[in-house]
Amino acid sequence: MSSLADRYSRATLEAWTMDARSRTLDLVRDLSDEEFLRAPVLRTINPFLWEIGHVAYFQEYWVLRHAAGKPPMLAEADSWYDSAKVAHDTRWGLPLPSRGGTIEYMEAVRDRVLDRIAGSNLSERDIYFILLSIFHEDMHDEAFTITRQTLGYRAPVFSAAPNEHHAYCATGPLSGDVTIPGGTYMIGSRHEDGFIFDNEKWAHEVKLLTFQIARAPVTQSEFLEFVQDDGYARRELWSAESWAWREREQIRHPAYWKQDPEQGWIRGHFDQWIPLEPHRPVANISWFEADAYCRWAGRRLPSEFEWQAAAAGIPAAGSANLDWAARGCCDVAGHADGDSGIGCRQMIGNVWEWTASDFLPYPGFSEDPYKEYSSPWFGTHKTLRGGAWSTRSRLIRAAYRNFYTPDRRDIWAGFRTCVIPS
Repeated sequence: MSSLADRYSRATLEAWTMDARSRTLDLVRDLSDEEFLRAPVLRTINPFLWEIGHVAYFQEYWVLRHAAGKPPMLAEADSWYDSAKVAHDTRWGLPLPSRGGTIEYMEAVRDRVLDRIAGSNLSERDIYFILLSIFHEDMHDEAFTITRQTLGYRAPVFSAAPNEHHAYCATGPLSGDVTIPGGTYMIGSRHEDGFIFDNEKWAHEVKLLTFQIARAPVTQSEFLEFVQDDGYARRELWSAESWAWREREQIRHPAYWKQDPEQGWIRGHFDQWIPLEPHRPVANISWFEADAYCRWAGRRLPSEFEWQAAAAGIPAAGSANLDWAARGCCDVAGHADGDSGIGCRQMIGNVWEWTASDFLPYPGFSEDPYKEYSSPWFGTHKTLRGGAWSTRSRLIRAAYRNFYTPDRRDIWAGFRTCVIPS
């Protein structure tokens, strides 16, 4: 059985620790004090000042305090930044350190973690918590990007990353289905897979019937047909729960879409309004909307087990739209060299993909030390797979499970569909 030390060198841990903190700071550095400090109280976002402090606190708590036994660096940190104990709605009113003081705290935590990586005899336990803190920061960096989109702020610019044009891969559509043969598939992760999250425990066999799944996610032009066919107004296309949500929230079209008298349907991309990109995947779609589209199209969402079976065989050296490289989504025909073994494209990157599955524990599940990561959300969230253009490549794998409530449409989530057996 390979160890974490066999997979992750000190040099890698150092580089990732610095890179994650640099990316976090890049995502807030250009914001004015007004933008940074006056974000409205919204259920789907955190205030920037609180969230950047939380990222540093999480790293300090698990790497320095929990694993290394160090005392707290800030006396009030637990009452400010512990997300399991500090209610969401109270995070705007806490007596937090200033913007400058919070950044100093972030840099001090980073430096102490780097010292520990360089100067101690790292155990498996140490490496685990260092990786947990890095991947946790990667998740929050994606959340910072989502917050900037939610608030209509300009797109972020990074100091140490390519800043390519949004038209990075105009490669066109990709239609058709592939057939996944029935059989027994291994789902989940093994001990030897390196760092994993507890909801991936453990690899187990799942029997699947033969099914057909789309080669690519649903595009903006395909979803536009649903919109133009009054899909949002047709009660028969929506479940009771989703229709109640649609009525309560007055949902009439996708998030960040609107009709322009001259251009027709356009969509908001950060602080810009641009024409729809017909061959790029529809994004910022809730599970409720994805399910309604499937009913309209006479198709269905894949289960997460079907999704992982379809994603098997993605080449290790294959490309994917990750790490903010394209500054947004690519056309669904792009990145052909990242196809799965059966021929599905962009199973990794571009947009997260909703599945039909509730987020539930696998057989043999047990909580890891960060107990709040998965257990509180079982049964109330839906499972997504695959990562988006703003997901870090070091984080995402075919077995990685993301999870959100079915009403969430601020995340860069789309979906692909399956044929309903006749």
